Amino acid sequence: MNNFTDDLHRPALPYKFKFKFSGCANDCMNSIQRADMAVIGTWRDDIQVKQDEVKGFVQARGRQYVIDNVISRCPTRSLSLQDDDTLAIDNCNCVRCMHCINVITKALSPGKDRGVTILVGGKRTLKIGDLFGTVIIPCKKLETEEDYESLNELAEEIIDFWAENGLEHERCGEMIDRIGLANFLEGIGLDVEPAMVAQPRSNPYVRMDTWGGRGAEMARAAHRNAHGLASATDP
Repeated sequence: MNNFTDDLHRPALPYKFKFKFSGCANDCMNSIQRADMAVIGTWRDDIQVKQDEVKGFVQARGRQYVIDNVISRCPTRSLSLQDDDTLAIDNCNCVRCMHCINVITKALSPGKDRGVTILVGGKRTLKIGDLFGTVIIPCKKLETEEDYESLNELAEEIIDFWAENGLEHERCGEMIDRIGLANFLEGIGLDVEPAMVAQPRSNPYVRMDTWGGRGAEMARAAHRNAHGLASATDP
């Protein structure tokens, strides 16, 4: 924070810029909702499970309690309670919501490969309605001085771009909403990733008139695959 103290006073910048830091996805600081730049602790590997503690929890609370309050409340259905009262986790579909860890604290804990998720653009109502922060880096390690220095450099890039492109009395998230996320990412030197999609397409139609013969070729290939037919070019 000391690196940016002199820059955080108006009118040097279009408006205020908030940093917030949360140690895990519980986000007790409400950084995803309130901060122009949020740094939230996360992990990349599997959740650590102590099956003996899981069995003890099931015996103490009952299978129905665990199913109702842990298994069924997983947002991606990544949990299942086995017949022997052990817990199976589909870590590939885990979204790190922390609910199961919060409920069975002795049995479950975050993985060992830890870092931070960086989000930009959260704010309360100002020119436009409330905005949640947008993930720009899903997981970044913060273990060395170089890691922390690169975090400072990223913050400087974001603030400099916002200072140059933001309108008067406009928060960073409102600027991103106005100019588009792709232009913002290009301005700060980050690549676009599929995980940055805010919502699915609302229009299911795609223009194919500029594809040339590629669209017809793809349709024929799909037909051949569906009916087990060989291509004329197949050996």
